[in-house]
Amino acid sequence: MKQLNLFIDADDTLLDFDVSETKAITQTLKDYDILSYNGIIESYKRNNLKAWKLFEKGGITRDDISTMRFKWVFSEFNIQGIDLNKINTTYWNYLAKQAYVIDGAEDFLKHVYGKHNLYVVTNGTAFIQDSRFALSGLDKYFKSRYISENLNTRKPEKAFFDYIEKDIKGLNKETSYVIGDSLSSDIQLGINAGVKTIWFNREEKQNNKDIEPTYEVRDFYELSNLIDRLSEE
Repeated sequence: MKQLNLFIDADDTLLDFDVSETKAITQTLKDYDILSYNGIIESYKRNNLKAWKLFEKGGITRDDISTMRFKWVFSEFNIQGIDLNKINTTYWNYLAKQAYVIDGAEDFLKHVYGKHNLYVVTNGTAFIQDSRFALSGLDKYFKSRYISENLNTRKPEKAFFDYIEKDIKGLNKETSYVIGDSLSSDIQLGINAGVKTIWFNREEKQNNKDIEPTYEVRDFYELSNLIDRLSEE
């Protein structure tokens, strides 16, 4: 059996970001007495996703994300007088306390732990991801977490994986796989790095992008079987 190197995305692959985000932004808006605006949570989620997609493309910085998403929301609802940095800090502190593991994730990690080398690759903010993984109980399965903020780069840039190659001495790219739910972030990272990819498509999304994963799975059962098969090839 071959020992594989599995580079696994965090949010919406291992951790349920939607649940975490909803709880954190709901409490934040409640603290600032603006939760009553109809559709404001949906607006935040939409604008947050927009900001992160711009970040992936290098269009804005991480600091820009923190303020621009709230700026766009407040502009939409004509809300004034709220300090963007302060409300973002409030949101971050709530988000850092949210750690919801996707069903089947820990069973999968238990299945591959000890057989393969496991690493986290994420674009998340460092202190938030460190806190959430500690709370989730998943931390013990991973050799390292590679977080874009610490690496001073981002998925899907090749520089992200270049850092990993320098950090893991003797890394064999032929037995390395990037696993994640995002075509534009995770799968494109693997393509840019020249390693195989596994699209974790549990929501059964249509691939309308010119980004082709090496493999596609719909759940952790399929992923476990695929990893077993790949390690035997």
